[in-house]
Amino acid sequence: MANQQNTPVQPDDQSADDMISLSDIIHMVLINWYWFALSIVIALSCAAFYLVVTHKVYSRTATILVKDTRKGGDVDLGAFSDLAGFQSRRNVDNEVFILQSNRMMLEVVKRLDLMKSYTRLGFLKDEDLYGHSPISVDFINDNDKQQFSFKAKLIDSQKLLLSEFEERILSDEEKDQKIEARYGDTINTPLGKMVFTKTFFMDPEKDFGANIAIRKGNLQLTATAYRRAVKSAVANKDASIVQISMEDIVPKRAEDVINTLINAYNDDAIADKRRISVTTGDFINQRLAVISEELSNVDRGIAKLKKENRMVDLTSEASRNITESSRYKAEGLTVENQINVSEFIRNYLTDPAKAGELIPMVADINNSSISKQISEYNAVILQREKLLENSSKNNPVIQDMDNMLAAVRRSIISSLSSHISTLKIQLSKIQQEETVANRRISDIPSQEKVILSIMRQQKIKEELFLYLLNKQEENQLNHAVAESNSRIIDMAYGSPRPVSPKPMMILFVALVIGFAIPFGIFFLGNMLNTSIRDRKDVESQVNAPFLGEIPYISSDGSGIQVVRESGRDPLSEAFRILRSNMAFMNVTNDKKMQVLLFTSSEPTMGKTFVASNLGITLAIARKKVLIIDLDLRRYAFSSQNGEANCRTGITSYLAGNITDMEQIIKKSKLHKNLDVIYAGIQPPNPAEMLLSKRIEELMGELRKRYDYIIIDSTPSMSVADAMITDRLADLCIYVLRQGVQDRRQLPDVERLYQEKKFHNMCVILNGSLHTKHGYGYGYGYGYGYGYGYGYGEEEQDTKTGFWANLKRRIKKHL
Repeated sequence: MANQQNTPVQPDDQSADDMISLSDIIHMVLINWYWFALSIVIALSCAAFYLVVTHKVYSRTATILVKDTRKGGDVDLGAFSDLAGFQSRRNVDNEVFILQSNRMMLEVVKRLDLMKSYTRLGFLKDEDLYGHSPISVDFINDNDKQQFSFKAKLIDSQKLLLSEFEERILSDEEKDQKIEARYGDTINTPLGKMVFTKTFFMDPEKDFGANIAIRKGNLQLTATAYRRAVKSAVANKDASIVQISMEDIVPKRAEDVINTLINAYNDDAIADKRRISVTTGDFINQRLAVISEELSNVDRGIAKLKKENRMVDLTSEASRNITESSRYKAEGLTVENQINVSEFIRNYLTDPAKAGELIPMVADINNSSISKQISEYNAVILQREKLLENSSKNNPVIQDMDNMLAAVRRSIISSLSSHISTLKIQLSKIQQEETVANRRISDIPSQEKVILSIMRQQKIKEELFLYLLNKQEENQLNHAVAESNSRIIDMAYGSPRPVSPKPMMILFVALVIGFAIPFGIFFLGNMLNTSIRDRKDVESQVNAPFLGEIPYISSDGSGIQVVRESGRDPLSEAFRILRSNMAFMNVTNDKKMQVLLFTSSEPTMGKTFVASNLGITLAIARKKVLIIDLDLRRYAFSSQNGEANCRTGITSYLAGNITDMEQIIKKSKLHKNLDVIYAGIQPPNPAEMLLSKRIEELMGELRKRYDYIIIDSTPSMSVADAMITDRLADLCIYVLRQGVQDRRQLPDVERLYQEKKFHNMCVILNGSLHTKHGYGYGYGYGYGYGYGYGYGEEEQDTKTGFWANLKRRIKKHL
């Protein structure tokens, strides 16, 4: 060790040594395993408590097929697709919007009475009683905007107790009322009149004495909440399949909401189609009544005329001419009828009172373009009415639809006007042909002409009557077979396993958090800790020989002596190892190492403790040992031995007040082979006194009488006393303390060594904390010389066991 090279520490090596390696992390975890175990147990307990008190959430999903005409979904009733009522077009995106509309959810909430909720109050977790509540309540005079809550305690099968009424407008006295009620009676409460009834789910053993919280919510707010919970989405962009899903703590409620939503949507679609059928049927019935009356009048006129004029059959020529004339007349009347119908539709469209109403689907005027425009117009009218239910006329979408409807109306009117003009031209030509035919039958008796004219009118009325009857049957068929816009593929279904919370994931996260919290605390504390952490910090920054480590012990107030002659404790063994390692610190071959100087950076490093116990260790080895307290400023050694005010100390000798050194040498109470020289009275000039030649003469005499002389000096970085005293020493032992001394002072210690401020300098690490990964005493020694000692037998502590060990560890960290 004497030949060890004094190589300065490089900054790169220092930074590399300061880095925390994986082994350091594992070491830190193993040292503080009890904190990690405690944190993990607490985290897992919190996770388990969370799983116990948290309601399980279940997912339910239903699938429907929307009959989208763009994607081939509208295949039902294809045989009747030529009828006017089956010519509407649908879009899956529009249907999804309808499914998500507020109107649909309001209908669902009303059908399932979701504004009411029943909850059985429990110690850790409340139970939602949807679908199996033991009681049911009817609110007689409530309204859809009112929301309140109260509690009902089931006393027995006849009575229940109402309390804790909560509503915004109630006073404190009304809220604190307690009302005893009977089932079936009308009860007056601060919230209004109520009637309670028992259900089939009442279980006396389970429900009697239980508290049930009853809440009544606002209709619109409840519908809004369920709208947010229910999700509707197109499953595939190439298909018209819509998936409706919902998550709830009660799986049956999720199923009921989804299934009721589908039923309400289908009912609404059928109702829309039947509204068109009803409007068309009313128009046909009105026209049938008028034409039936006209046809009856014609029949009566023919009968009267034939009876009065006694008419007979015409000749074949007359019959031919009359037939031809009749054909032209019939064609003219048919065209005229089409003109009348077209003019009726046009007047219907131009009437401001019917601006937002549906156009009757009887406009069979042999013009497919006009019929298609009317169908599209009716479809837009229906869509506008649906949108108006959830918005106002000021909605930009409604205004755009109004503009579009106005444009379509103008287009239909323009088409009808053009069509009427064409029909009039046709009518004019037919009338010309009829005039020619009439001239050919001018010889036919006027009576026959009259009767033929009447018969023509009869035929026309019959044709129109039959036409309306046909349309009436079609309309009734449309009404009878009106179908929904969707087909149910799967009703609401789902797994019996909850989707949340997920126990394994939560427990895993709790395990990670339980491990991460102490890890983060220790890691951060380690990063922020600037004190010496272990021997590695010292050896990485100080090249001075490392003499040994003194393990940490908690102070029990017994004094400075901890080394016992027969002690097998770790501290005694540590000082024995220091005694052995000192043999390798030879100064020269011709000079014996006798004088040991102890110093440190600060007063709290424990140099007096180390010097005292090392002296005791040397004395136990039958060596004559003297400890001199040369800390003339604090005289820590003298104070600890109760001689702080000793007047026969070394200061009196150096000042010349005492000439005989025998007067200042005292027998120590620590060991029979150990003598001491106390500091004495504190001088005004300690540094100058230490420069006295008398101390050199004294040391010369003492070397002859003692095997080892231990000098307890001052801290080297506070005052110059230690450097002045170094001329007397053969070995300078610099005491560092783990957990107390700042690592940033180690370069200053290295500088003292490199600049040889102290003679034959070495370092000791005091207060070392070790793990169980060492030798027999719970700590390990591995000094720079390759020497270490481990003993198979260890002196047992009086307190053993897990809890005692844990208590000692906690006390150590605190």
